[in-house]
Amino acid sequence: MPSSTSSSESPPAGHKRPGRRWGAIWLGVAIATTGVVAGAEATWRSLGFTPGLQDSAALWSIQRDRVYGNDPVPLVFLGASRTQYGFDLDRLRRAAPAYQPIMLAVNGLYPMAALRDLARDTNFRGIVVCDVELLAFWPEFREYPQEYVSYYHQQWTPSWRIHREVLSRWQELSVLGSPRFSWLSALRYATSQNKPFHDYAQLHRSREGDIDYQLVDTEASKRHFAEAAEGNLARLPIHNPDDWFQGLDEVFGWVRRIQSRGGRVIFYRSPVSGPQETIIEERFPAEQYWNRFLKASPAPVIDANRIPVLDSFLLPDDSHLDYRDKAAYTLTWLQVMQDRGLLESD
Repeated sequence: MPSSTSSSESPPAGHKRPGRRWGAIWLGVAIATTGVVAGAEATWRSLGFTPGLQDSAALWSIQRDRVYGNDPVPLVFLGASRTQYGFDLDRLRRAAPAYQPIMLAVNGLYPMAALRDLARDTNFRGIVVCDVELLAFWPEFREYPQEYVSYYHQQWTPSWRIHREVLSRWQELSVLGSPRFSWLSALRYATSQNKPFHDYAQLHRSREGDIDYQLVDTEASKRHFAEAAEGNLARLPIHNPDDWFQGLDEVFGWVRRIQSRGGRVIFYRSPVSGPQETIIEERFPAEQYWNRFLKASPAPVIDANRIPVLDSFLLPDDSHLDYRDKAAYTLTWLQVMQDRGLLESD
């Protein structure tokens, strides 16, 4: 009876093992892929694009995790783009080491849902700096940025944190880390007249950002913000001043909940100028709206538009600071807060 063939027998001369053949194939694929990625990266960089962090609910959640403790005291910034791009957190940390500044402002979104979230969090006992304007209190905007809050409470896990940390590092190193430069996006750019814009804003891991207005047509930007403000107001339902004022009770209740635990809230209005200021004032006279809020608020209100040392800073688009002025504005703002006894002096 013929014997079975042993697996230890040597293969015929010239025969290549399958494992080696596949190893060579995978090596070739890896080399080719690396070449394509490197070529794409070099192409985008040659066109003037640079790596940059992209904001997300996950990046927000990393900062949301930091709002606890009391040494240093959490100093949580809520608001929209004027806050996110208006403060130098590193300079603030060095100038006031008793505080740990945390950026939870979200570009383009009012902060009421985030304030409500901190009020409901019985473990939070820090200080909230809540950047508001009249529209932030409108019922139509009360749920911003609930998407971020819901993500934090329902989906945020240690594994997602690791994923976001790795992604952040990739975005810091590579232009291709941005969804704007994905393969599908590149294909769309190649087959249409639309091209990616050169972003003039950069975000840091702390979620504060820098705007470089030397890269911007500031007059066009002013027109854009003025038209956007007029368009938004035109679409809003008309609210009786008394109804609007009564609606503040819910917000004031959130403030008192934070205060009852030993925390504090400071309402703050960022400086604006030009049409950004006049459009709101004409539609919502101060004596019917803002001044009533000032008198009724259970928390102190710092209105930068009524404090000359803050209102004097140049706003190239009537709404935001250039990043070169952030440090000076931050230190001036801190001095105002300390002079009014709202933050401690060293």
